Amino acid sequence: MAMGMARERKPLAVALAVALLLGLCRGDVVQFIFGDSLSDVGNNNYLTKSLARAATPWYGIDFGSGMPNGRFCNGRTVADIVGDKMGLPRPVAFLDPSLDEDAVFKNGINYASGGGGILNETSSLFIQRFSLYKQIELFQGTQTFMREKVGAAAADKLFGEAYYVVAMGANDFINNYLLPVYSDSWTYTGDTFVKYMVNTLEAQLKLLHALGARRLTFFGLGPMGCIPLQRYLTSSGSCQESTNKLARSFNTQAGALVARLSETLPNATFQFGEAYDYFQDIINRPYMHGFNNSRAPCCTLGRIRPTLTCTPLSTLCKDRSQYVFWDEYHPTDRANELIAVETLRKLNITVVNNGTSS
Repeated sequence: MAMGMARERKPLAVALAVALLLGLCRGDVVQFIFGDSLSDVGNNNYLTKSLARAATPWYGIDFGSGMPNGRFCNGRTVADIVGDKMGLPRPVAFLDPSLDEDAVFKNGINYASGGGGILNETSSLFIQRFSLYKQIELFQGTQTFMREKVGAAAADKLFGEAYYVVAMGANDFINNYLLPVYSDSWTYTGDTFVKYMVNTLEAQLKLLHALGARRLTFFGLGPMGCIPLQRYLTSSGSCQESTNKLARSFNTQAGALVARLSETLPNATFQFGEAYDYFQDIINRPYMHGFNNSRAPCCTLGRIRPTLTCTPLSTLCKDRSQYVFWDEYHPTDRANELIAVETLRKLNITVVNNGTSS
């Protein structure tokens, strides 16, 4: 990683510290994003042994050059769009070789990793991925690095004024509790597993607060029982209501946790962002939202399903804007746009940039 190899340059460090302080006085802030494949912008592409990578066509076909960029989508993630509409810079992937102190100062960092979960054991079958605890550990390393480069005062102001996004939890169900190969699936009931997740999340959010996070949004889960993979596993092709029930239970308890932490942690403004009901309505009534398919993925190998990921051998739907889902797990760019806008509306956040740049 470039930041770990950078040599000490005291004049640059001083200049960055001054620029940082001036920038923050103007209100310029960055984001630090923690999440899974719904927020990953390239970290897993650098984890060469990972089985959860968006490194092949047709991922990224509607983003920039159209080449794979590590996003598990044809275009932008929800985190991309939310940040864009708030007028914030897009954070750099933590494992991006170009990442250095200047990039952290200007853009922040995205630690999200495909397959990542709140629980360390989640998605172990993918071999390589960053759990939330691991992402927080990497963030701690970033703090140490930035204090060495720009000084403690400037670095602490950067981290104290930043926005923090945490979007996790789906993999803990899809790639842990709901798979019998994991011990959690037979150790816990649905209720006790959700409680285990929320208790773990509480410790993680408190740790982020102790590390300086003051403005934090935790994104809840969508109707994960309606993703194409879950529907395919049913005989009728309908949503798996038992899986959706787990998502709703988690959202209820995580939302209460976030509200409680916002009230009790010093100087904390923690918010719970979700668009579960809205996303469910898109799936139930796609035509009312400008889609014609909310059941199948746009990128498939014809009748060979489930292929789990989009592959170079896959064929694409004729009009990607008409599909809610891109692959077996992830929404399309257009669906992400609608989900992001609804999430911002429910959070009462004013949109300052309505552009649709990729």
